[in-house]
Amino acid sequence: MKLKFTFIIAALTTFVVLTGCRTPEKSSGYYKYSVECLGNENNGNIIVKSWGTGRDRNEAEANAEKNALKDIMFKGIRNGKEECGSRPLIVKPNTLENNEVYFNRFFTSTYKKFVAMHREPLLDRTFNPNPRTNKNVAYALTLTVDVSMLKSHLVRDNIID
Repeated sequence: MKLKFTFIIAALTTFVVLTGCRTPEKSSGYYKYSVECLGNENNGNIIVKSWGTGRDRNEAEANAEKNALKDIMFKGIRNGKEECGSRPLIVKPNTLENNEVYFNRFFTSTYKKFVAMHREPLLDRTFNPNPRTNKNVAYALTLTVDVSMLKSHLVRDNIID
């Protein structure tokens, strides 16, 4: 009887340890992706790979475009080739908070002038829905960003010097 009881306790302990130590599954829609430099066209444009997340393809694409511009303006691009430069366009601290109305308007409609889809076959883009979560998707885009026009726009609007 004592041997059966010991065996049952050992089996239950093993079961709890094996099922409780499993690594959690990650959803691609919730992972924080970084913008990556793919090249410089030497005409003021850079080519970047940017990820966006959203409830559907259109929202994810729009967020990928916005993420690319936000990284170029506020963080600088640190991943990928060094051709894009790692220094952000806006270096003054708290510029985003101090010009909140401007940037809300900018990221609602104006941003589309500075970013465009780089030529690539449709099948090379990644679209990963995960049905186990809130169905957020992550979408990778290769984008061309007109940094020189973006910089002159920010200078004209007195955001940078």
